[in-house]
Parts: sequence; structure tokens; C-alpha cells
Amino acid sequence: MDDAARCGGYEANGGVGAGHTAGCGLIHWRGLRVGLLSLSGVLSLACLGLLGQQAFAANSFIVEEIQVEGLERIAEGTVFNYLPIEPGDQIGAGEVANAIRALYRSGFFRDVELLRDEQVLVVRVQERPSVARLEIEGNEQIRDDDLRDALRSAGLAEGQIFNRAQLSEIERELVQQYFAQGKYGVTVESTVSPLPRNRVAIRIDIDEGEVAEIRDIHFVGNEVFSDRELRGLLELTPQRWWAPWSQRHRYARGMLANDLESVRSHYLDRGYLEFSITSAQVSIGPERRDVFITVHVDEGEQYTVGTINVRGHLVVPAEELRERIELQPGDLYSRSRINAGIEAIQARLAKEGYAFAEVQVRPVVDEHERVVSLTYFVDPGARVYVRRINITGNQRTQDEVIRREMRQLEGAPLSSDALRRSQTRLNRLGFFDFVNIDTPRVPGSDDRVDVDVSVQERMTGQLQAGVGYGDVQGLLVNFAVSQDNVVGTGDRLSMTINNSQVSNIYDVSYTDRFHTIEGVSRTLSAGYRETRARRADLSDYDLKSGHASVEYSVPVSEVDRFAGRLRYEHIGIDERERTPDWITDYLEAEGNRFGMVKPRLSWLRDTRDRGIFPTAGGRQRLFIEGTLPGADQEFYKLTYEHRRYWPLPWLGEKTAFSVEGQASYGDGYGDSQKLPFFEHYYAGGVRTVRGYRGNYLGPRTVDRDEPIGGNARLLAKAQVIFPPTPEAQSVRMAAFIDAGQVFNTRLERYPGLADGDNVKPAGLDQFDLRELRAAAGLALIWMSPVGPLTFSLSEPLNESDDDRTETFQFSLGTEF
Repeated sequence: MDDAARCGGYEANGGVGAGHTAGCGLIHWRGLRVGLLSLSGVLSLACLGLLGQQAFAANSFIVEEIQVEGLERIAEGTVFNYLPIEPGDQIGAGEVANAIRALYRSGFFRDVELLRDEQVLVVRVQERPSVARLEIEGNEQIRDDDLRDALRSAGLAEGQIFNRAQLSEIERELVQQYFAQGKYGVTVESTVSPLPRNRVAIRIDIDEGEVAEIRDIHFVGNEVFSDRELRGLLELTPQRWWAPWSQRHRYARGMLANDLESVRSHYLDRGYLEFSITSAQVSIGPERRDVFITVHVDEGEQYTVGTINVRGHLVVPAEELRERIELQPGDLYSRSRINAGIEAIQARLAKEGYAFAEVQVRPVVDEHERVVSLTYFVDPGARVYVRRINITGNQRTQDEVIRREMRQLEGAPLSSDALRRSQTRLNRLGFFDFVNIDTPRVPGSDDRVDVDVSVQERMTGQLQAGVGYGDVQGLLVNFAVSQDNVVGTGDRLSMTINNSQVSNIYDVSYTDRFHTIEGVSRTLSAGYRETRARRADLSDYDLKSGHASVEYSVPVSEVDRFAGRLRYEHIGIDERERTPDWITDYLEAEGNRFGMVKPRLSWLRDTRDRGIFPTAGGRQRLFIEGTLPGADQEFYKLTYEHRRYWPLPWLGEKTAFSVEGQASYGDGYGDSQKLPFFEHYYAGGVRTVRGYRGNYLGPRTVDRDEPIGGNARLLAKAQVIFPPTPEAQSVRMAAFIDAGQVFNTRLERYPGLADGDNVKPAGLDQFDLRELRAAAGLALIWMSPVGPLTFSLSEPLNESDDDRTETFQFSLGTEF
């Protein structure tokens, strides 16, 4: 029996009864629920006053204390946070109703009672159960993690309060999500099982069904373009027998919306100004597996462009802005070309600091002549200045290293060109995985922005120690430490000790990238090398060399640098048992110890968008090096190389097409009539022409089949470079075609090789492009913790009987 019954009282809608019952000590209000979270507004007076007291006619009392009953998991303070009553408040029926509503709205309780005991307000609640366990079964199209994240954001997760109405809404939303992905046969069922301690276990069973497949797409009202032409614009298409792997036949609502926009753009870019899609009907087959799409269109008439004017507040001459608009009078009306004109004008104004310029196009349509005259109205707004440049994300790199690459200055007008060049220069450093530049407005100002530069640093240091194997070097024992950003200064330090079957190398170098404030860099290096040529598949001799050099590089523009290097090198050559006669004769005539001062002049132009895995721009280098007159050997070497990159966005955001060429030539001068054999060029292998054995392209001796190299080399390469997955940062793959050859146009000047019968293949004693060798294949490039690794699988395309080929090749440290 409840209090009302025990006390012999009565309930009244929205009021408090006037009456009393002997022996009753409680007055009781209870909120009656409507739905799940609302309140009926019915308040009950169960009992009145104590025995012998005046009946509670004023319908209110002053609360001296509040007590809470029925809590299990929820803290008492949470109830007080939602309860709009405090001790000392005078409450009546209205305050009680508001209090009950507030506690219900919190979502924590399924029942709420308010009781009076003397001057004490008693809040009695029943908590909603909590979700102890949530299981999801049957989902394949949507991953578990994604589904749980979505449910959590909707308020359904383990540990949260359970709301049955919310669960029903979530079921309906899940069904809609599957509908949007073309799965119209989906069913979602939930099972709620009670557990001890006021908890529940929820199991959501999903039967996804099959994806609905498109059987036919039909257009109605099109006369200018046929159904076949319009279907060619669509991503969605019926199943094609010759592309069984394609997913384009699977219906998705979002893809249909994109396809309809493609059709609309197709018409609007070809003069059909009044084109509209009147309806798009999607019919589902009886088994909910087949989709039939019918698109009704109204093509309208075709329009051309009349006059084109530029008006408004012009801070740049109208003629200059007009030149940036590609459309010309008489052209077909084109929405995309109109928008391109808007962007071109805004870009030009942004160069002058008007970063938030607005450009609107007002068309004047002559329906009789079917001509559209266009007026571009320009509002440049206020010229925008940079307040501060803020740099974040650089944990190791000093702010100064980043700021000296910035072409946008604090206090200067904001320039889109300067921002773009700044981002490109930072990317070229190779220190960062990505660089992002934002220009948020300064709060309360219309003409001030901050430049926020955020970077994510990549690993620029390498520590190598171990044993390896290379296709040319053989067994390799190495220790190397290099840091491309020494203690965050941007300088480069490299120390190397490599011992392999071919050579022992000891080398150290240091590059001060900003030796002067103007950006002049200085590189100091020294090293020692011992080479056993025979183990590199060359002639049998030993070479020892030591060197020391200093180089200065001077920037002459944003993308151009001139450099000068002075290098002293001492070379010693020792004969071995199988040293060929042509080398022995050379050493007898010239000696086997050479001290040489070797200057080098070079020019570099770098317009790449990134230093590692670029997708746009290019890199050119031209240099001449040699020895000074009077040296033990007098010779020079001239090299030009050019790489170019073009993005292929339709194949992927990080995909690029690359073309590379290199031409090298060397010769003797003065008392030396030929290029020293230890300065010869070689080709073949993963670094030059893949698919051919390392160093084996070019002239070779007939008797021993030993490469002798040459004084001229041509190399060419074309490839499509792409990430194996869209998320890949440090790995790329490439489909390539390589070509190249080594020529020796001074062959007759080497004793023992003058007779053409001693050298193969024939015809390499002169430039002959028909002798170029080519190969095609696939490569994998990995920027690993131990340096760049390149693996290639290739097939020669025009090898001769004298060539040596290799299908698989790899290298450590290849530049790509």
C-alpha cells in the first residue's frame, strides 16, 4: 500500500488537496512519466500535516534539509546539480513540478518521487540501468571500431546510461547508413538482457544483406547528348563483363548525387545555361537487389558569351585582371571557366595583400539572341597585413631554421605568392613529413592575420651499423652516422665507415647551410678510399685515394644557386697479377701516383615542391670539374642532368610522372690526350640502367669480358611514381623505363685497346643512339631507418648477345 493509501489522502491534478488524516506524517509528490523523458505535470498530495495541526492550505513550505534516496552509482552531488531547489527555498506545487522535470531531463532516472517529512524534502529516485556489455555481430561493411565510435557519439557505449528510446533511434539510423551504401536488404535487431546491480547487456545483430546492383541507367529528355555519352560521365554503371573486379555497379546514394552533379557540370560547361535535372528516380527490385535509375533532364537552349567586363574597386588595372579571364566573347558559356576567372582574379589580388577579396559575376541574359554578357564585380576589401608568424610542431628544429625559409614577413602585406614559396622551401628541406600554413584573422580586426605554420618532423638522422649485401658491393660491413638537421640548426653532418668486398671508405663532411646571413652555404669534407676494382667487375687493379675539399654555394634567386668547390686529391694505383696490359702501359707512361687540385663550378636550379618524393617541379644541375693546368693528369668532366615531375591527381594525390635525363662527357687536355681510366663513366645497375648488370654497359674487353668504361655517358628514365596505399608516407612504387649507354670516343688513344677487335660490343667508339639499351619494370623505394632502399624487377627490351642482364636488383642509398 502506498503512502497516499496509508494516509487516507487523495490525489489532485496539478494541485494540493486540503484535508488531513490523523497519524500521517508525510506529504508526498510524485511525477508521472509521459514517454521516456517528459513529465505528466500531475502532482499528488497524499497526506496533510501532523495530528492536531492546521491543514496545509498554503500549499508550500520552507525546505530546511534535502535528503536523497535510491542512488546506486550516481553521486549525490549529481542530483543536487540538477535539482533547482536548495535549503532555505520556499516551495509549492510549481517548484515541485519543475524539480521533477529537471531530474527527468538529466536522463539518469526512470522514476522520481519528492516527499516531505516535516521541513525535510526527500528525493527518492530509481536510476536507469547502465550498459555493462555491448556486442555487435554481423557487420562487415562498417568496421567494429567505426561502428562503436558512432554509437558512442550517439550516447550508447559500455558504462553509459541505457535509454531504450535512444536505442530504437540508433537502429533506424544504422538502417539508413546501410541504405546509403546500397544495402537495402539490411535488418538490425537489438536484444537487451538485464543483469544484476541494475545493469543491462545489449547485443546488436546486423544482417547486411547484399549490395543492390545497378541494372540500368536511363535518361529522359536528353536530345543533345545520347544516353551513352551521359552514362560515360557517371561513376555508377551497370556491371561490365570485362571489369569483374570493379565496384562501380554497386549503388550508393552519395555516388549518385556526385554523378548527377557531373551531368549538370557537363551541360553548364557547354553553353546550356538553363539546364536542369527535373527528377532522379531510383527503383528497387522486389528482392531489393536490383536498382533501376531514371534521370529526367531539361536541356534548354545553348548560350554563348557576349561582352566581358571587370568593374568595382580596382586596385589592379582592369586590363590586367581581364587578361586573367580565359573566356572570350563568342565562346560557349561555361560555368567552370567563369569560376576559374574568379579564382584567377582573387589570386592576383592576393599577391597585393588583398587576401579576402570578393569577386561576383553578374550575368545579363539575352534569351532572344541566346547570349550571356558577364560582368566581374571586384571588392578587394581591406589590404591584409601579417601580425605574427607562429610556428608549431617543431620539436627539434629551431624556429630560426624555419623562419629563414619564410618569404612572408611579419608586418608586411599578406602575399599568396610569398606563402606558397615559403611552404615549398620548407618542403624542400626534407626535414618535415608535411608543412601546413594557415592565415586566421586576428580577432576584432579586418586587416590583420596571423600566419600559423605547423610542421610534422621526420627522422633526419641515421645511425647505421651492421652487415649487409649489395648486388655490386657484395658483402658490406658498415658504420655511418648522418644528421641532416644537426641539433635543429638545419646543418648536415655525415661520418661514414664502409668496408665491403669492393672498397673501404672513410669519410666525414659538414655542411653549414647558412654560413652567411644571405644564405651562402659552406661544405667541408675529407675522406679516404681503398678500391679493389676487380671485385666491382672492373679490370684488376687497386686504387687508394685521399681527399679534402671546401665548397661554397651562393643563392642567386629563389630557385638558382651557383657553387664553387676546390678539392685536393691524391691517388695511388697498384698493379695486380691480372692487371690488363692497357692499364699497365698507361701506368708505365703516366706513373701510378697522382696529386691533383680539382676545382668544380656548378649551377643548380631546383623548383621541386618537395625534397623527398616530389610530385611537381624539376631539378637541373650543370657542372664542370677537372684539374688545374700543370697537374699530374690534366682533364675535365662536364655533366648536365635534368629531372622533371608532373602530378597525376586522377591516379592519386601523391602520384607523379617523372622524366630524367643525364649527359656526361670527359676528356684530357694539355699534355694529357685522354681521360684517365680511373675517371671513366660506367652504367648498368639499379642506379643507372636497371635490368643490366652493374657497370657492364659500355665497352668491354674481348679476352676477359671486363668493363673498361668510357668518356661519355647518356642516361634517360621515365617512370610513374605512386604510393602503394593512400596512407603511405615513406614508401613509393614506380613503373619505369630506363635507357642508357657508355661510349668511349677516345678508345684509339689507349695502348692495347686501339685495335677494335679487342673491344666489344662494336660501335661504342662513337656516339650512336641506336646503341642505347633499355629496360622496363617495377621498383619499390623505401625511406627506411637505415637510409633509402631501392628494389627493382625489370626486363631488358633490346639487349644484345654481348650484354649481361639481371632481373632483380637492389641498392642502399639510391637518390629518388
